[in-house]
This record gives sequence, C-alpha cells and structure tokens, in this order.
Amino acid sequence: MNESVRCPDCGHVNPAGSTSCEVCNFPLTDEPFAAPPAAETQAAESHPAGGTAVAAGSATAHAGDAGSEGVTSPAGAYIPTPLRRPMRRPRPPSNQALSLWLMFGFIAAAAVTYIAIKANLDRASQPVEGSSDDQQKRADVFRAALAKDSTNIDARIGLGNVLYDTGNWSEAIVQYRSAVRQDSSRATTLVDLGVCYYNLGDAGDAEDLFVLALQRDPHQPIALFNLGIVSEKRSDYANALKYFHRALESGPPEEMKQALIEAMGRVQKATGKTAPPLPDGR
Repeated sequence: MNESVRCPDCGHVNPAGSTSCEVCNFPLTDEPFAAPPAAETQAAESHPAGGTAVAAGSATAHAGDAGSEGVTSPAGAYIPTPLRRPMRRPRPPSNQALSLWLMFGFIAAAAVTYIAIKANLDRASQPVEGSSDDQQKRADVFRAALAKDSTNIDARIGLGNVLYDTGNWSEAIVQYRSAVRQDSSRATTLVDLGVCYYNLGDAGDAEDLFVLALQRDPHQPIALFNLGIVSEKRSDYANALKYFHRALESGPPEEMKQALIEAMGRVQKATGKTAPPLPDGR
C-alpha cells in the first residue's frame, strides 16, 4: 500500500509518488514517510554501540551542527533535510529619486519666485532720466502700483505724465498708448500723446490725435491750441487763426492765454487778417 509523502521542508503531506511538494515545490525523496517501528527505536536507544544507532547519532549530530532538522526512513536511517536558502525580502522602492526631484522642484520654484520679485522691484525703481527727486519718487510709486496691477490706468497715466514732464517722449508714448487702449475717452491723455509725437517730429500722427481728442471734447483748449500750431507750421494761417481763436473761447488755463494771444498776433500779421472779437471781452 502506497503511503503519502511528507515534505521535509514545509511539512505538507503530499500524495504517494509525488516528486515535489504541492505547496513549496521542494523536491521529495522516493521513499514514503513513515514513523520508525517502536522496537527498532528502542533497540537503537538501548544499544548505543550498534552500527545503526551510531550512524543515526552521527547524522543527527551533523544535522544539528548545520542548524537543520531531518526525518528517519523506515529502515531507521536518518535523512537530513537539505538547507533552504533564506528568501531575501524585496527591498522597498527607494524614495531617493523622488526626494531629489522634489528638492529640484522646490529650488526651481524658489528661483522663479526670486527672479519675479527682483524684476518687479527693478521695474519699480528704474531711474527717470532728467527727473528731480520728487519726480523720481512719484515715478517709483506709479511703477510699484503697476507691478501689482498692470491695468491700473491712473497709475499708467501718472507715470506717463512724469515721463512727459521730463522730456522722455518715447517712454511716455508707451505709457499713454497703453492707457488710451484701455480708455479712449481720455481727451487730455490723447492730447499729451499727440504732443509726444509732435516733439519727436511726427506732426501727422500728432494732428490725428489732436483731432481725436476734440471728438471726445470739442472744447479741449490744449487740443485746439496745438492744432493751431500744426496749421501755422504748414503755413495754413487761416486754420491756425481759427484754432487759436477757438482755444481762447474755450477758457484755456491762465498760463496758456498769453501764448495764445502771441500766436494769434503772429498769424494776423502774416495774413493781414484780424480775428473776430472774443465773447465777454476775452
């Protein structure tokens, strides 16, 4: 009668004739597992000088030295269990690469933030050529406001005015154009933008901007005065006289009245014509 075979490695009882363990695939001996007869075991224990007992004892001592256990065959011979190679646990995935990427990302983000802050500070402290201390301070305030909100139209016009007052025409144009793109109803800003173009030698664009300003405000005295200047420069004295006269009728600032009177005198002398009297004796 065939008997089952116990796996010497994991202890699983396998069917007779198995060559390897069903559980751990450990190779099995051809002999089935069976406990040794009691009589033979007693004889071996009571006769230590016997060959079988000595052999068994020697094998047991060897297996014990190796730190392993064994089984005994039906014939009484000790069959040592082969040593199993200890299984190496898989190492957990290393977090070193992830840590390096996180550190790199943090450094990159910090660098970008630093560059952005520095750029904003630099923009807010650019020197204005030809400015006084007060003008520079005002420019810095306007630039700081624009660094926080680039759509702040009042800060944009304020910066343009500082650049205008200091004769930085090209830079003032940049600020004024940005402002009128957001709000084209600013007649005064349109006039100042036209003056910048005129001072850079572009009388055509300047005239167009003065006319556009008058479309927004027909009584804008500075636009009228500047159109008179442009017409006088072209020797179009009739239109120049008309614009100067309208400018005086529009209630110009006090500091501009004398310049208008002198301009009208030049044109009247060149044409021999006299402008009609102003209302209210102006």
